Amino acid sequence: MTKETALGAALKTAVQTMSKKKQTDMIADYIYGKFDVFKRFKPLALGIDQDLIAAMPQYDSALIMRVLANHCRRPRYLKALARGGKRFDLNNRFKGEVTPEEQAVAAQNPMVKEMLEKQAARRAEAAKEEGGETQSAEAVEGTVQEAAPETSAE
Repeated sequence: MTKETALGAALKTAVQTMSKKKQTDMIADYIYGKFDVFKRFKPLALGIDQDLIAAMPQYDSALIMRVLANHCRRPRYLKALARGGKRFDLNNRFKGEVTPEEQAVAAQNPMVKEMLEKQAARRAEAAKEEGGETQSAEAVEGTVQEAAPETSAE
């Protein structure tokens, strides 16, 4: 444990005089501003709660946990979990993997299901459009190739 300085103690006292809502908002602003892993909604490393508490001793640990819980319930974060892959610590370094069970649980969230379905529909639409463009490009190419022998024959 680090020794608490007079300035740190004063800051902690000042912060604790604020309402819980203001403190929670302040913690969220700090976390999203400082840690890229939160801004980008990457899957978080297991045990990141203790790292956050250690990184922000001036805040009440219960409020830090509340902010973390709110972040982890967001559809964008759940979608990242559903995709799977690596987990990251506060310094954006690889620290573990998302398990298939965690992916399945995240994918069961109704908002995540809806987002994944919309994404699949957009991909299908884009593939259909791309297929149409490919067919029209092939038709143009075929027309050019048909015209080319006529001009070379002259």
